[in-house]
Amino acid sequence: MLLAANINNKFIEFGIFDDEKLIGNFKIKTDINRSIDELSFLIKNLIMERNIKLQDIDDVIGSNVVPELTIFFEKLIKNLFNKNVIFVGTGIKTGLDIKCENPKEVGSDRITMAVAGLSSTKSPLLIVNMSHVTTIDMINKENKFIGGLIFPGIDLCQEVLKKESAKLPNVEIVAQEKIIGNSTRSAMISGLYRSYINACKGIISDIKNSNDLNNDKINIVLTGDFSELLDDVENSNIHRDKFLIFEGLKIIYNLNKNNKNK
Repeated sequence: MLLAANINNKFIEFGIFDDEKLIGNFKIKTDINRSIDELSFLIKNLIMERNIKLQDIDDVIGSNVVPELTIFFEKLIKNLFNKNVIFVGTGIKTGLDIKCENPKEVGSDRITMAVAGLSSTKSPLLIVNMSHVTTIDMINKENKFIGGLIFPGIDLCQEVLKKESAKLPNVEIVAQEKIIGNSTRSAMISGLYRSYINACKGIISDIKNSNDLNNDKINIVLTGDFSELLDDVENSNIHRDKFLIFEGLKIIYNLNKNNKNK
């Protein structure tokens, strides 16, 4: 079995593959203050709850955008499975043609999701990851990754709004049909939802206009914790995949598994 891990600033997300099939997933909060023993115990229990034995894990691949966690995660995996981690990065085959100013600085999560999106959907293609940090990346008609945009996710905006405004309450993140909120709570919910969704839709529209795609349908792959908030995009084909990052990690693993010990 393959354990795929996505390490970001808020969570460490895990997916477990049996051959090509995703058979389980879970996530834990990213916390550098927790010990390896504590996290090992937690992860062990989460895996066993899914009727999977630790010894069933043959390999581990990871995408990591938190550099200070690299060594810690390597030790964690060694402690749990006595395995080395394959990290998406320099020296790892992805099959993705990256046409950016500095390809090495493109986040491994963005690369991984682009690999997965391109494997299942025709270009031109937008990968929209609606997570804590939101990214919108483009693969052009020539199947080249040409870059994208990075901006705060809706939950990050919510956290900042609450932190910087002492009298404002905590509110849930939900879609709200009513535009004008008639209470502080409903005004916040509507403001967070509409500012975020309109930003996503507006950026997608700007990308289409700037790439002469205004009259063509573009494929959009939506992923991330808040992808359900975006219900439709004009003149676009929407594809949803909550586990896009895991699919990308599996693809990249398959490209590199024969070279892992070389």
